[in-house]
Amino acid sequence: MTLGLDTSSNGRPSANTPYTHPGEHLANELQRLDVLVEAGFHSMKAVAYDPAMDSFRGLVVTDAEAEQLLSEDPGFAVLSDEQQQHLQSWDRYIASRLAVTQQQGFTLPLLHLQRSFRLDELDVRLLITALAPEINRKYEKLYAYLQDDMTCRFATVDLLLRLCCRSDAERREAALRLAPASKLSRDFFRKELSVEAAQRSLLARPIRVDERIVSYVQDQEWRQQGALSGLKKWLSGVDRPHLLTDLEVQERLRPHLARHGVQGGLVVYFVHGLPGSGKTLHARYAAASVGKPLLEWNLLSSPAEEPQFKEAVERVLREAKLLDAIPAFDRLHELAGLPEEPDRRGDWLAESLSAWEGAVFLLSERAWLPDRSIPGVQWIEIALKLPDPGTRQRIWKTVAGESFRLGEAEAGVLAAKFRFTPGRIAASVAAAVSLAEWEQPTREASGPLDPHLLHRAGYAQIKHRLSETAVKLEPSYTWEDLILPDEPKALLRQACNRLLYRHVVFGEWGFERKFAYGKGISMLFTGPPGTGKTMSAMVMAKEMEAEVYRIDLSRVVSKYIGETEKNLHDIFEEGQRSGVILFFDEADALFGKRSEVKDAHDKYANMETSYLLQKMEEYDGLTILASNFAQNLDDAFMRRIQFIVRYPFPDPAQREQLWRSAFPREQPAAAEIDFSYLANNFDLAGGSIKNAVLTAAYLAAGEGTSIGMKHVVEAIKQEYKKTGKVLLKDRLGVYA
Repeated sequence: MTLGLDTSSNGRPSANTPYTHPGEHLANELQRLDVLVEAGFHSMKAVAYDPAMDSFRGLVVTDAEAEQLLSEDPGFAVLSDEQQQHLQSWDRYIASRLAVTQQQGFTLPLLHLQRSFRLDELDVRLLITALAPEINRKYEKLYAYLQDDMTCRFATVDLLLRLCCRSDAERREAALRLAPASKLSRDFFRKELSVEAAQRSLLARPIRVDERIVSYVQDQEWRQQGALSGLKKWLSGVDRPHLLTDLEVQERLRPHLARHGVQGGLVVYFVHGLPGSGKTLHARYAAASVGKPLLEWNLLSSPAEEPQFKEAVERVLREAKLLDAIPAFDRLHELAGLPEEPDRRGDWLAESLSAWEGAVFLLSERAWLPDRSIPGVQWIEIALKLPDPGTRQRIWKTVAGESFRLGEAEAGVLAAKFRFTPGRIAASVAAAVSLAEWEQPTREASGPLDPHLLHRAGYAQIKHRLSETAVKLEPSYTWEDLILPDEPKALLRQACNRLLYRHVVFGEWGFERKFAYGKGISMLFTGPPGTGKTMSAMVMAKEMEAEVYRIDLSRVVSKYIGETEKNLHDIFEEGQRSGVILFFDEADALFGKRSEVKDAHDKYANMETSYLLQKMEEYDGLTILASNFAQNLDDAFMRRIQFIVRYPFPDPAQREQLWRSAFPREQPAAAEIDFSYLANNFDLAGGSIKNAVLTAAYLAAGEGTSIGMKHVVEAIKQEYKKTGKVLLKDRLGVYA
């Protein structure tokens, strides 16, 4: 059998012509392979066989074949002189074209593989021979013929040894490289075997090249699947958002990466910080500084089992080599696990990285170290901290730009309210622009957008679990709805100003350095029920455009030791993340006075009180405690609370204001309602007055009339009965 090899110069480009496409190079490599395949055919023809049995070839073994198998077999195809000349001719031709191609700066995938994975000539021969049936189906039949088995259409280990080796020493070396645990097998060959293939001997098992390598050498588009579908390639030449903070990190990172991270041993840059702090962005800038893309893999999608996890990491590192990229493993904190169920994927990752040469970025929201150190690693930890209020103010102004045209004060309020990273700020601005496009489609494009949208968009960026232990209050009241004496109102406004001007005091005036903790606002509202404590919290929330959550103490206080502290920790942790107002109503139930320790119950109750004092001092936001009985609160709370607002029982003048303000403008109230009489004759607080007005409204609606004094008086009677008070008829006067 002759394959009709064309080794002349006719019909092919000259040896000085560069390759312009990977297909040209692969075609020549396969033509060189054909010389070896032809030699394999000649070796088979030397085996005597009965022509009458030819139709059963591969199914039976004749006597002549058995005798030939017992004779001396070199284990590799022996080339004739003519075939040797042809092979050398192809070697010189391909080498010449490759040299010209490299001189012109064109990179061929197969050469990049050879350089990146440090493959020698034998490795390349083995790879091309195994790759041939994936590129040209003719080799399926040729390989089946050569192996005397029409069911074996891909190269086996034995066939690769026969076609690619020139000596016994080379055959022994190639056998080691084709072993299942070898580096060549791990990087380039498929691991899964069919049931039939698994039953074959190691020499008879088919070798299939991994699909990713097949597509890569042919320069075909490829999409990762399964756990690696989350791979993201950040090109070095693509525009990146500007770095708005931590510029000094880049000043140190770039030269260090250029010196240590491109060649040599393993260098791990462990970058950790809150979401949006710029971890990926810093890695992208650093990679671009050395002319490389960044290949990022989200560990959240990584397999949980050790073999599958390690294989996925190997595939990521292989992809980084294929793309000449710097690998980055994101969301490392997701591998922390629970104390009772430790997650070992972090250690598996460290183990898999030990053989990597060059730079690797590990990105996490929290600090982390592997349980076992990585031998020979250079570990560089980079902490991206939350920007201070002054820096956040600058970032808000910069990112909002011409869309909102924020003033210093507006940007300062946003910076004080939202403890956001640069990424979160950018996301808030983008969300606010989308809100404006939805709510104001006819707005003139030239004018600035409403800055209040930034507050709404900011809260939309926050994800917390406060709804599990708290109820969100909708701040619908304004200062005009709050009927209070001047002194408590002034204290409420003063507390609001603390948040509004925090950026000035802590940022511009430098008080941030003087106060390591205790920068939040703590308030105590004390007074009889219904005097406006909850309403005040809602008014303040509306003034500061903040969210307010009323803590449900029934979900916080627990009879189990340590459970209350855990619940309190979660509340303040979630509040810190979202910057909301925490409103503890009926606070004396939780913050009562510490007592003398007489039993274990007293001991742990006092621990809960002390723990709460600590969390309130650490919290940077606004905490409001409301109590009907301030004397029941622990003295330590009273000393550490910054604002104590006392709500007196309303006097007649205030009660008249409350009666009048309780009626909405739309209600059909009769002119006969005597507000002065109601205020002077009935000792009701604001909450009871609102209840009475609402009851009167339903009574009037049931009768089909407008609200009159008879409805109001009947409602007042019901309020007195609810509280157990006696309402004498003589107090009703003419309305008895």
